[in-house]
Amino acid sequence: MTPDTRLSLAEMADTAAELAELRQTALDVMHRAWSVDRSRALLDGPGPAFDDALWATVRDLGWPDVLVPESGGGAGGTLRELAVLTEVTGSVAAPLPLAATAAAAWCESRPADGIALVAPKSLAREGDTVSGSFEAVPYGAAATRLVVLAEADTAVLGAVDPTGPGIERTPVTPLDHDPAAHISLDRAPLRPIARGAEAILRHRDAVMRMRVAQVAELVGVAAAANEAATEYAKVRVAFDRPIGAFQAIKHRLVDQRAAIEVGRALVNRAADACDHARPDAHALVSLAAFWAIDSLRAVPEGAMQVFGGIAYTWEHDAHVYLRRAATLAAALGPRPQHRRVVTDWLAAR
Repeated sequence: MTPDTRLSLAEMADTAAELAELRQTALDVMHRAWSVDRSRALLDGPGPAFDDALWATVRDLGWPDVLVPESGGGAGGTLRELAVLTEVTGSVAAPLPLAATAAAAWCESRPADGIALVAPKSLAREGDTVSGSFEAVPYGAAATRLVVLAEADTAVLGAVDPTGPGIERTPVTPLDHDPAAHISLDRAPLRPIARGAEAILRHRDAVMRMRVAQVAELVGVAAAANEAATEYAKVRVAFDRPIGAFQAIKHRLVDQRAAIEVGRALVNRAADACDHARPDAHALVSLAAFWAIDSLRAVPEGAMQVFGGIAYTWEHDAHVYLRRAATLAAALGPRPQHRRVVTDWLAAR
């Protein structure tokens, strides 16, 4: 850390204790409000896997507004706090656009009034209108606001009403069945938030915050899948002993737990770098995203191997975690892009 952001051991301990308390409180709330069984039931239903009542509960708790300054009506919290909350939602595979909405609320410096999404790529601008398209935007069919960066001679960061003129949304069904959509904009009206260099930097920082929170959610998904597989390995007996006693199973579960802990550490480091505007923040976010795509996504797959044939039945929870992990990993962007950012950063050190 830079000298002005260095924390003492006592301050670090206090922060860790506060985050642990937040995690436990959030877990208590989420386990009362949701379960993996309910996520699986949504997958079995005729509509998208989204629950309005669950999203209303999360909004009432103020989770999407945790990054918004207190002066703007939010909680004035840190990215680590948002990461704790998204990790908790991941632990029950809750179908929530929390990461994207929280990043959009931070970008606009105002509380979320629905489902707001941050578009990671820029669009073409003509005056105060934008044109372009996005493929399979997670929760795009349910979004009430899009935060986009539009570029011409001057960059403009602004908000677009997805129900307004010049916008066409075509529903698509991703692996986790969230209400995703292909979104096309044809000279859609843009409400400016920032212009010029400020617009570019604020959009970049919003995307980084969204990705850190998404990686944290994937940490939660992976941890829950691995924990379930570990508990199963303790009670499933083969050849007169629990399968967890076999070296191949034991090593798989330990390796997966190691990948989860590394992912959690990378999330914390990237979150601190974003909050303190560190020059290596972009690289650290890409490092966390690369690890998520490369290692965390594989944890639910490994858990299915431990469960064996039962994991391939519709009634089991394993496929719910697998679907959520795959969808989150896809939302983080191309793996080669993150690898290139990380390798360039390491080469310059």
